[in-house]
Amino acid sequence: MATGKPRSSGPKRTPKVAGRGAPRVTVSKSDVDPVSAAEPAIVEPEASGADKPAPTASGSTLSGVERKRRAAAAAQSAKAEQEVRDSEIEAGPAAHDTASTYRLAGLLGAIAAVIGAIAAVFAFHPGASVTDNVAFVDQSATTRLISEATQAACTPFAFDYRTIDKSYAKVRDALTGEAAQQFRDYEATNRKAAVDSKSGSDCQVESIGVSYLNGDDAVVLTQLLVSTTQDGLIASNASPHVQLTMKLNDDRWRIAKVGDF
Repeated sequence: MATGKPRSSGPKRTPKVAGRGAPRVTVSKSDVDPVSAAEPAIVEPEASGADKPAPTASGSTLSGVERKRRAAAAAQSAKAEQEVRDSEIEAGPAAHDTASTYRLAGLLGAIAAVIGAIAAVFAFHPGASVTDNVAFVDQSATTRLISEATQAACTPFAFDYRTIDKSYAKVRDALTGEAAQQFRDYEATNRKAAVDSKSGSDCQVESIGVSYLNGDDAVVLTQLLVSTTQDGLIASNASPHVQLTMKLNDDRWRIAKVGDF
């Protein structure tokens, strides 16, 4: 007769298993959706930056077709602007652009300055007026005056102590009126100084222009280059601006007065 422990009629306990501390949860078959249980969930990968639709100003996104359409329109606009720029370059600057206006204003200003300088010279000659002046109006007379004044302009400033008589003879022939009288007054003193110091002077006309011409009277403006020597060595160089009052005497233009300006 068996003497083991009697069987219990109570509920059967679940044996403990290491690592299982949570209570078991029983799920009935009726709580599971048959469709969800049969089909696994599908997660679509997120679009990359290049494939993402571009957002619009309103916050919505553009389709690929719309992006292509806008890109083509932008390219066409840039091409049209480049063609306009190319045509402007080929045509050259506009006739009335800013740079041309400034150049024209500068040219007119320079002309006005020259006219003003000539007018200032006229003020030194009482009785002279713009209507009396035929300089460059009578081209033949102006050309002759410039030629003879160029030859005479350097004569009072050029000499050589070794040929002082010849030098001073040329000076006397080139002068008349007040200028001739002044030369005679100082001729002896200047002659002695040149010979004693063994001095000489070379002169050349750098530029010359006529400011006034009327009949037998004229005014010439010159810039000279004068180099003096002493005992064969260069002593000094000068570039004076000289105003020559000319007088037509014995059918030849001679210097009547020497001044600066």
